[in-house]
Amino acid sequence: MFEHFDEHARTCVVLAQQEARRLGHEEIGTAHLLLGVAGVVPELIGVDVQAVRAAVVALQGSTAAPIRNWLPFSPEATGALEGANGQALARGHTVIDPAHLLLALMEAGGPAARALREAGAVPGQVRERATAAARSGPQALPDPITLPPPPEMAAAARGGVGRLERSDHADDLRNGDPVPVVLGMDARGIGDLGHPNVDRRLLELMLVNDSVTARLLRAHGIDEILLGEVFGPSEGRG
Repeated sequence: MFEHFDEHARTCVVLAQQEARRLGHEEIGTAHLLLGVAGVVPELIGVDVQAVRAAVVALQGSTAAPIRNWLPFSPEATGALEGANGQALARGHTVIDPAHLLLALMEAGGPAARALREAGAVPGQVRERATAAARSGPQALPDPITLPPPPEMAAAARGGVGRLERSDHADDLRNGDPVPVVLGMDARGIGDLGHPNVDRRLLELMLVNDSVTARLLRAHGIDEILLGEVFGPSEGRG
């Protein structure tokens, strides 16, 4: 579902998961997605995330103990995530950003719309800002950056070696040496494994969707709340 979400839209979803757990709610709803958007692009909402959080608590309550189990998306939230894709496609975009998600949340109404009004935002103005931001959004997926092949692969292409040796960097990790991380064959390198920001980002990406990996991590107590405790507050939009 999230393959066409840009980094900022994915961060909105990660923050929504964190907010739902922090408030002790048993599913991720449209109000939590609104909180995620407010945490990434508060300028579109027009009020700060604290005001939106207070409104969500006033409407849906909260519990003292945060939830650590895997949380599903509510049907309304799932519809809004799919609606964000529709908002992007309607504008000829193939990348979904927070503005598309916000427009979909406003279209869905329900808890997100009520929380928006309760927080003191003016829906008409929010829609205007989101529409303007979506209009100037990305037109297509960015071109991938082509990285040079690893030395052993280049040597194999030249006929220098008969086969590729396995390179899993196990010795480097055991020795505490940095290991470069690349997301996909043609993706941008994001840094060295072992750097806190890289480790956190990889874990956040693995926790975004309801995958086998995400469920395994959550079953072992590794979730967004734990990441916050270990690495500190998540960095906002850069």
